[in-house]
Amino acid sequence: MTTTNVESGPSSGPLGSDSDVDSGRPTAQARPTGHRTVLALSVAALVASLTAPYWSAPLYRFLHLRPAGLEWQARQEVETGRLGQAVAELDRRLSTLADTQAKAGEKAALTGASFAALETQARVLALLELKTALRRPVPFDSELKVVRAVSGKQPELEPLLAVIEPYAVNGILVESQLRREFAGVVDGIARVEQRNTVVGWLVNLTGWSTDSADTPPSQSDAIVGRVRARLADDDLRGAIGELAALDAPAAAVARAWLGEARARVAANEAVDRIAESVASALNRLAPRT
Repeated sequence: MTTTNVESGPSSGPLGSDSDVDSGRPTAQARPTGHRTVLALSVAALVASLTAPYWSAPLYRFLHLRPAGLEWQARQEVETGRLGQAVAELDRRLSTLADTQAKAGEKAALTGASFAALETQARVLALLELKTALRRPVPFDSELKVVRAVSGKQPELEPLLAVIEPYAVNGILVESQLRREFAGVVDGIARVEQRNTVVGWLVNLTGWSTDSADTPPSQSDAIVGRVRARLADDDLRGAIGELAALDAPAAAVARAWLGEARARVAANEAVDRIAESVASALNRLAPRT
C-alpha cells in the first residue's frame, strides 16, 4: 500500500507529469492557427471590397437583384433625362416664340411702311389735284378740302392757302384775265380823277376844251402807266407794288382787282411749293437700290 502511494505521488505534483507536458504541446500550437484564420478572412474581405465593382453588377444581374444605390441612381438618371427633355422643349418653344415675334415685327414694320406709303400717295394725289385746279380760273374748294383732310396743316403751304381760300368757291383769275380786267380799273381811276379836277368838271359841263387847257398828267396816270408795263412783262407782283402808291379814291377803285391779283400770286407760289413737296414725297417713295 505504501509503495503504491510513493509511485503515484510524483504524477500528482504541481509541475505535473511528463505525460501532462506532452499532452499540452498541441494546445499551444493551435493558437496561431486561429489568428491566421482571422487574417485570411480580413484579406478576403478586402479583396472582395476592391474587386466588387467588377463582379457585383454581374452577380446582381444573375440573381435578378438591384442594389438600393443603383436603383436610386437609375431614378436620378430618369429624372435627369426628363428634366433635360423639358429644358429642350422649353428652349424649342422659346425659339419658336422668338421667331414668331420676329416675323410679327417684320409684318408690322411692312404694314407700317405700307400704310405710310399709302398716306404719302394719297397726299401726293391730293396735292396734284389742287395744283391742277390752281393753274386755271376754276373753283378748287373740294380739292382744298381733300388736301386739308389728308395732309392736315402744312407749314410751308398754310400761309398761301389762307390767302387763296376765300376764292376757292369761284376760282382765281389768271394773268391774261387780270390784264383784261385792269382796263376797267383804269377807266374807273380816270373817272375818279375827272371828278376831282376842275378842268374835268368844266370839260364835262361845256363839252369842249382847248389845247392850252391841257393839264399835266396826274400821279394816278403815271402809276397806271407803270402798272401796264409790269403786266406786259408778266410781273404781277411788281404791278401790285405799283398800285400801292394810289391815293385813297383811286385805291378804292382798284381794291377788288388787287385782291384777285394777290390771290393769283399766292396761287402761283402754292403751285411751286406743291411741286417741290410732291417731288420730295416721290423721292422718298422710290425703292432703294
